[in-house]
Amino acid sequence: MLDEVLFAIALLLLFWDFIGLLNRWYGLEKHGFTIAPGLMMWRTKRGLNFIDRVAGVSKRGWRAYGTVAAAVGVSLMVFVFVMIILNLIFVLTHPAVRLPGVVLAYPGLIPGLTLVAWLVAIGSILLVHEFSHGVLLRAQELETKSVGGMVLVAIPGAFMEPNEKQLMRAPISKKLRMFAAGSMGNFVLAFICLGILLAFLVPRPGVYVYATYKNYPAENFALGSRIYQLDNVPINTLDDFYDFLENKQPGDNIWVVTEGETIHITLAENPENENRGSLGVWPISAPPRWNFANPLFAMGAAMGELLGRPVFHPYVYTPLVPWAVIDIIKWMFVLNLGVGLFNMLPAVPLDGGYMMQAVLERRVSKEKAKRVVRALSYVVLVLILMNLFLALPR
Repeated sequence: MLDEVLFAIALLLLFWDFIGLLNRWYGLEKHGFTIAPGLMMWRTKRGLNFIDRVAGVSKRGWRAYGTVAAAVGVSLMVFVFVMIILNLIFVLTHPAVRLPGVVLAYPGLIPGLTLVAWLVAIGSILLVHEFSHGVLLRAQELETKSVGGMVLVAIPGAFMEPNEKQLMRAPISKKLRMFAAGSMGNFVLAFICLGILLAFLVPRPGVYVYATYKNYPAENFALGSRIYQLDNVPINTLDDFYDFLENKQPGDNIWVVTEGETIHITLAENPENENRGSLGVWPISAPPRWNFANPLFAMGAAMGELLGRPVFHPYVYTPLVPWAVIDIIKWMFVLNLGVGLFNMLPAVPLDGGYMMQAVLERRVSKEKAKRVVRALSYVVLVLILMNLFLALPR
């Protein structure tokens, strides 16, 4: 792990040295770039006319969309803030559990996340997010000065540059619509991708072996094999699997029927409950499609993918298109949803922080609202760092 971290740091240093040399040789700042240590920004007016045309299709419709986005955004701002607090409390009270409330979504850190899928997903996030901001600015007669992209150390980003003075003087309702529109765009794209996933994947019935654990009875089970029966009890769902083992104890003998063989197993001790028996199998099954109609279930599925607990897997789905396409669409769903939720945290420079500031301005002065949000931003930063640190393996 240390070698990988040092290698990543070395690559970053080489990248920023290369950017410095390019700036020296070609004068990147003459071409709209702003270069500083660990920061590169590029501004352009290209695309602004297209944003104007889209916003002009139905300004009333876009404002209604922004109003819905603001209502959803304020609710999610509270929800996400409470969730990272509850996650931190859970991890502190259950030291054996490593359950991150915040995940660094980079290839190599997330199981199954390839560089290609990451690049496509990040590109979709930035494009939709900033485009949504721009459309709501123009639909509300607010000026957009430029659009652009940026890299902060190793974090890619994009931005829509408004007329700051005009935006500060704008009514609070206009600010809320504009700031909420970015994440709302990510949510809309995420659920479109989820719908495409469900259309392109045919669930396979039954329970399958996703992984096995060393030194457990089932450690030699073939990955991807289906578990048909446990002691003549049909296993069709994960509930069937866990219900069967619920009353079994370490040392109990059972018969396991998988694809092509019947195996005699002596159950071991469950690491989470010494009085319960365990096969040492990580089972996986395709959930019912209607479950995804519940936004909380969809959020849980996205978090499962980020934590290496896959929901969309070749073992349990038959794809109608190449799995490489499924993989890209899956990560577009997961990362658009995850980044959209993270962006709702009440901390600047996240949109949730600016929304919180706009909400507070209804009750207090702008300066006091800024001070409150600045203090809250430090609280959120500490919560994020603690969630990340406590989730590290020890």
